[in-house]
Amino acid sequence: MNLAGPVVVLAAPLAVAGVLQILRRWTLLSVWLSALTAIAMGVMLTLLPLEGAWSFRGVTIELGRSLVVMGRVLTIEATDIFVLRYIFFTAGALFLLAWRLLPHSNFFPVGLAAAALFSGAFMVEQVVYAALLVVMGALLMVFPLHESGGAARGGLRYLVYTTLALPGLMVTQLLLDLFTIFPNDQGLLATATVLLGVSFAILFGAVPFQSWLSAVATDGAPPVVTYLFTVNAGTVWFLLLAYFRSYPWLSEQAALGSLFTGLGLLMMVTGGVLAAAQQRLGRLVGYATLVDNGAMLLALGTGRIEGLALTALLLLARPFSLGLMTLGLQGLRRLTGGVDAHEALEGAGLRMPWSAMAFLVGGVALAGFPLSLGFTARWGLYRVLALTSLSNALLALASTAAVMLGVVSSMRVLLVQTSSQRLTTEAAAPSDVREDRVVVVLIVALLLVTLALGFFPNVASGFATEMAHWYTFFK
Repeated sequence: MNLAGPVVVLAAPLAVAGVLQILRRWTLLSVWLSALTAIAMGVMLTLLPLEGAWSFRGVTIELGRSLVVMGRVLTIEATDIFVLRYIFFTAGALFLLAWRLLPHSNFFPVGLAAAALFSGAFMVEQVVYAALLVVMGALLMVFPLHESGGAARGGLRYLVYTTLALPGLMVTQLLLDLFTIFPNDQGLLATATVLLGVSFAILFGAVPFQSWLSAVATDGAPPVVTYLFTVNAGTVWFLLLAYFRSYPWLSEQAALGSLFTGLGLLMMVTGGVLAAAQQRLGRLVGYATLVDNGAMLLALGTGRIEGLALTALLLLARPFSLGLMTLGLQGLRRLTGGVDAHEALEGAGLRMPWSAMAFLVGGVALAGFPLSLGFTARWGLYRVLALTSLSNALLALASTAAVMLGVVSSMRVLLVQTSSQRLTTEAAAPSDVREDRVVVVLIVALLLVTLALGFFPNVASGFATEMAHWYTFFK
């Protein structure tokens, strides 16, 4: 049997997702089957040569061979390998992290199916179908978002904003195709640039569309929120790069760099101010992510290969920081029946020390402070920005400090309990609530990996630099 690479990458996760939907009662089996499938896809994409064939017991896989489905060509190219690895390895790790947090959950089959759709988006040659697959995968993730019993506001808002972004992307595709026929019509290119910017601003949660970020982080199940902010967000970032790769003249638009720079600074400043004043841990996660998204846009707005590498490095750092915050937030919410407001969590860190530590270290890493991979990426960003605008670099640094202020304020609440609040907490939380030993093991493992990458960032920066050099629209 001779199989093309796209068949394996698409069909295997979708087939396993169908089986997992039947096996939802057995959480442990669902966790390991989904995680091993996703990780196996990542390992295959890492080890198998893009050119040539690999045979095993009569089955031959040609990773670089094209697949034609209803006239649509699907091909795995060298530029796609990085994003496909990121999607599957991150999804596999998140399935393991959700082991004890989401029993009998739809997250495992839906997350695996979404990962397959996201990977298909980068194998199809037509960008308009890529955008459609990305939106389809994003909409799938709404279903497991509120399985833990939270309000549905976050998922509905995410559903609305994601759906609103699709028409703009499809019209952009039409205008860009027309521009290839009529290259002198600059109006087509200008309109396409505006539509593209608005559509991706919605998907990134840029100001003024940032409300879905805080709503999702507050109302959604933390593991699913992490999936949305890492796998979904990473897919959207690489979809933007796919537009630049397919239509090189887009990246040559001088206004686009200024737009990214201005929007990135606005996102960082707004997110920093909101994070510093935040009184709920879930919303703090959302606003810290908004600042991180702004930093990535700011790096992309430099129009340099270094900025592209920093964008990839920020994306690589995010699963570790958000994974820690997820584990910590879920543990702290168990004490209060799902409430994450400051007044309900006073002294919670004394009863759930590992959860508090996970939230603290994850928050420090997401804010881009030392001893984390995020610090390496943010410091590189400040240096690149300072070459052209010292004021922009200082604004970005101040926004990062504001996020850190929000994290420190939250930790003060978690570690200090007043006598009046002690009775309220004891009445609201069962006395037998303890930290899950398996979750503690996961926290310790993630802490060690996060600190190791902080001490030795060259491991991740090498991958980011390699990815950046595959995209030739920046010099």
